[in-house]
Order: sequence, then C-alpha cells, then structure tokens
Amino acid sequence: MTTTRHRRGFVKEAEEYASEFRRELELGNSDPICPFRLCAHLDITTRPLSFDAGIAEEVKLHFNAEGRDKFSATALFDGVYAEILYNDWHSAARVHSSVMHELAHILLMHPPRPPILESGCRHFDAQMEREANDLGWTILIPKLAALRAIERFPNLKDAAEFYGVSVDLLEYRIRKSDARRWKANRDRRR
Repeated sequence: MTTTRHRRGFVKEAEEYASEFRRELELGNSDPICPFRLCAHLDITTRPLSFDAGIAEEVKLHFNAEGRDKFSATALFDGVYAEILYNDWHSAARVHSSVMHELAHILLMHPPRPPILESGCRHFDAQMEREANDLGWTILIPKLAALRAIERFPNLKDAAEFYGVSVDLLEYRIRKSDARRWKANRDRRR
C-alpha cells in the first residue's frame, strides 16, 4: 500500500527549491516565475503539442477537441536529457501548472514509467503524483508569494493572474502554506 504522506523534510525542501531557482533567475522571493524560463535555465526542452512535427495531425486535432482534457503534459527523460511535451490548447494557467508538475518529476528523479499498464489501465503512482504537484506548485507559489497574494492584491483573481496560475491553485497554496495564519500573526505584532 502506498502512502500519500510526504517524507520528512519535503515541504522545507520544496520551499528551498523555489527560493534557489528565484535567486538563480535573479527574481525576488515572492516574484512570479515563468516555467518556460526556468526549464530553459535548467536545459530542459519544452515542446508544445500543436507544433510538434513528430505527432500526427489527427492526434493533434484530437487533443485540441474532444480529447483536450485527456492530456496535459508529460516528461521524457533519460540520464541528463530531459524534455517536457505539453498541451498548449489549455489555458496559460493550466499549462504553467502542468509544465511545473512535469519539471518536478524530473527534479525529484521519479523513475520514468510507461503511461499504460499491460491491463490497459493508466499507470498511476499516487505518492509520486502528489510530490510532483506539491513541488511544482510550491515553486510557482512559495510561502512568501502566497502571503503576498493575500496582503497586496484586492482579490485572489488578480493575484492568480499576476502569478500566472489558476485561482484554485493559488487557494491551494495559500491553504498549504498557512499564509492566512502567518498574515494574522504578523498583523497582531504590528
């Protein structure tokens, strides 16, 4: 049975990744980070599905229509080579989330696995998927960015647009980082 609890120190490590990458890209600790700029910095190729010459046109049409919600992104990596193929027919916020999720799989060195089991079912490891979500989304919205979102923006929609994420992802990071309690404690001390 797999657990969905993170290993000890995971949350701190995720915040450290977010801070380190912002330093490397010469960004402030609560500044937005562009997933494509970060991938380029890490020498990870990103390829939009619609422009990939190696994918048949009928497959592209499928993922731009009735199959749009069936594919978000995938990481392809072997040794030092890594690339991310993403569905560019999704909203920019979803693309950012998907690319960061796949980048997190690479950073965490999750072993590549075939997408489909022999039984025809999707191959899904809940622990690895949760880690990829939480690392990727923490890099997008670290604790300081979550705090900034609730302190400096009139509403979460404006903050989400500023950070290039969905309101749902921003709310999730505000909740996970405990930014509201952190803000309340800071307000009491003022």
